[in-house]
Order: sequence, then C-alpha cells, then structure tokens
Amino acid sequence: MNTNSSSILSPMPRPSAFGRGFRTLRREPAVLAAEIGWRWLFGGIATALLLWATLSFLHAVDVSRSNQFLLGTLNPELMSYALRDMFHGKWWMFARLTAIVSISLSLLWIITATIARSVTTRVLVERAAEDYETERETAPNLGAIFGIQFVRIALLWIGLAAYFLSSLIAARLTVRGSETHTGAFLVLFLCMFSVAAIVLSFFNWILFLAPIFAIRDSLSFTSATIEAWQFSRARAGSLFGLNLAHAGFRLVWLVFMSGVIFVPFGFARILPKSVVLLATVVLSLVYFAVADALFVARWAGFIEIAEQELHPEPEVPPQPFYQPPAPQETMPQDAEIEAATFEGAQIGADPEPFDVEPTSVPPETPGN
Repeated sequence: MNTNSSSILSPMPRPSAFGRGFRTLRREPAVLAAEIGWRWLFGGIATALLLWATLSFLHAVDVSRSNQFLLGTLNPELMSYALRDMFHGKWWMFARLTAIVSISLSLLWIITATIARSVTTRVLVERAAEDYETERETAPNLGAIFGIQFVRIALLWIGLAAYFLSSLIAARLTVRGSETHTGAFLVLFLCMFSVAAIVLSFFNWILFLAPIFAIRDSLSFTSATIEAWQFSRARAGSLFGLNLAHAGFRLVWLVFMSGVIFVPFGFARILPKSVVLLATVVLSLVYFAVADALFVARWAGFIEIAEQELHPEPEVPPQPFYQPPAPQETMPQDAEIEAATFEGAQIGADPEPFDVEPTSVPPETPGN
C-alpha cells in the first residue's frame, strides 16, 4: 500500500522554554555559581550593615535601672512608658542610620546587579543562539544595564513613599476628631496602595526583561525597555505559563523547607546550641541556593522565549492524518481468454483457455 509520507511526518516541535531553562542550568553551571556568588555577597554585606546599625543604635540608648525594672514587669503600659523614655531624643539617630543603610544597600545592589546581570545574560544569550546554530557576539552594555537597575531601585523607593502616603491620606480622610474608623481606613488604604503597587509592578516587570534585549541587541536603556514591553505583549501567554510553573516549584520548595528548617530545634535539648544554630544556617543556605537555581532556570527560559521570536517555526499546511492509496494499475490480460471465460460462465461450462481440436466420435451404427 502506497502512502504519502508528508501526510504523516511533520517537523519535530521545539523544546519548551521550561525544559530548556533547566537544561541550560545543567550545561552552564558557572552561571549558577556566579548568581549565587553575587547574591550571597550582597546578602552578607547587607547583614553586616544591619548588625552595625542595630548595635550602634542600641549602644547609644541609655537604659537606667528604673527602666530595667519597668521592662521586667512585662506590663504593656509600663513597658511603653520605659521605651518612650529610653528612645527619647534618639529618633534622629535612628533615621540617620536608616538612611545610611538604605542608600548604601541601594548603591550596592545597583553596582553588583549591573555587573552580574550583564555577565550571566551574555552567557545565556550566546548559549541560546548556539542551540539554534547561530553565532552571536554580545557586548556587556553596562550603561544600559546600570540605567535599568537604577530605575528598578527608584521604583522600590517610590513604592515605599506610596505606602506611607497612602496611609497618611487614608488617616486624614477617616479620622474625625478623636474617633478613628478603622474599617474605612483599611479599605481606603488598601485601595490606594493596591493601585500604586499594580502600576509599579508592571513597570518593574518590563524593566526585569529589558536586560535581555540590552545584551542581545546592544540596545540603549530606552530601546531595550520598549522592546521588552512589545515582547511581553507578543508572548504574554508563554511568559505567564513559565512564571506560573516556576511559582509552583518555588511554593513547593518553600513549604518543604519551612518544615525542614525547624527540625534542628527538635534536638535543642540533646545537641549544643551552637550545633543547632549552625544546622539552621546551613539549611537556610540550601534553601537560598535552590531558589537561586530556580531563578537562573526561569531567566534562561525567558531568554529562550525571546530567541524563539528570532527563529519562528515553519508553517506546515494542515494535511489529513490518512490519505487513501493511489489506485493500482491492473495487468493487461488476453482479450480472448477474458471473452472465453465470460462466455463459459454464461452457459455454465468450464472455459477452455487453449485452442484444442475436438476429438471425433464415431457415429452409432444401426442395429447396435
């Protein structure tokens, strides 16, 4: 039976961005090491700054014996009075330390994220091009990446300002004299801050994708942002599906580690406190390492989706799953044999396929 192979065979589907992300993670372990390195470096410096600021503030607070006695009573009113007395005149120092730590961490994030995002994105973009048998040379483009990270930090500060501004506006509109309408305050605050959070999250999402095009196409800050916005519109379904899949993985990992991290505390009565603390720190680092690996896989998936835009799949016209075979040509037969067969079938006699002389029968003689 002859069949048309083009009706059955079709181009193999390209791998999913989700699977390609984890495959890239396995093929480029240096990217994961770099991502973990710069994130943990930032986390370590941030922790050191927070400890320094906390110890500096507590060192400046003078705790008298009377305040110690009031705090030891565990009475809420007495403890509140003691805290107000202890922190009186210290709020300016608290605000100054908060500003120093916040500005320092913002600048540190911009610098480290610019360098790290440029390095890791270049490797992943070039790897994605190799998967499609395309050679691509990329440049660091640190200027555009720096601008992207700077604006993202600015959006964070705008979000904090929107939080406090929403609370102040809600309090001003819902407080009448000495009466406070808590329900109205919460509803009004949540409505205003939710609108601000949605708008800021949208711009942050666009800026999150912009480094892909700043590195791949060597675009400026503005051009990369516009390209990321168009890309998010064109491939919204793929991006949403990839984010949803990774969010499920992150949630499962978070729930699992939330239970595991408390296991060392069950041995607090048996093991030394230092061992319990060390085990807790190690488990926390394991959680962050896997979380960073999931981020790298998701980032590689976004780059794969962007690369698919440059290499669209060929359109194949729809064809039926089954195509009947072409009619086979019949072999020619001898016309005389067909005629003899047809005539013999009509008179009920066997056809004679060969010309044979009939045998003569002698006539009957009378008297026999």
